[in-house]
Amino acid sequence: MSLAAIIARHSSLPPNEVREWASGSMEDIESAILFVLATWSGQSIAAFKKLTERLASTPASPVLLVCDIDNLSVETRRIFGSLRGAGETFWIRDGHVVASLQDYTLDDWVNAVDRNREMLRAPAR
Repeated sequence: MSLAAIIARHSSLPPNEVREWASGSMEDIESAILFVLATWSGQSIAAFKKLTERLASTPASPVLLVCDIDNLSVETRRIFGSLRGAGETFWIRDGHVVASLQDYTLDDWVNAVDRNREMLRAPAR
């Protein structure tokens, strides 16, 4: 199944709040959550579904960008580090990763989404 089909089928967010992101420069990302989706991973799809459910119930959530793990450039993989297709999620502000979840529980998701504003205002590292 394609990335677009998985997004359409499993997202709880309106289509205009989820955008596909092609691996490239993050410099143009002002404020967003970036989800790395592995179309072949049940864990990644389940994590995507849970994230969008939580974001849909959270007022004023940032834009959700979704990229295909299999299409990431070498440069982007270096920025994100080890990716296993587990639904790795990154909070991006002013072109820099300010927070991430790579190994998490449902409580981690809830806490992270609840702290969206705080994380996206944090100084870029």
